[in-house]
Amino acid sequence: MNIERINTELTRIYAKIEQMQKKARDLEDLKKQTEDMEYVKIIRKHGISAEDLQVMIELAKEEQESILKTREKEKTDHEEQA
Repeated sequence: MNIERINTELTRIYAKIEQMQKKARDLEDLKKQTEDMEYVKIIRKHGISAEDLQVMIELAKEEQESILKTREKEKTDHEEQA
């Protein structure tokens, strides 16, 4: 195989890779849009208002922070006992 043929093949392969990467990005975007629509359907199905949703998000954040603090305290206590 000569260098020109190798370069031609590489160019063709790189072009295919670029096309596949674009397709993958497009599919990732479509997946995200579809997931978002599923969330909207669930929210509408259960009649959740924007205000209620915001309250739930804030509560979830507070709960996560509480869990992380508890885990950190347990880890610190465990290290002190060791």
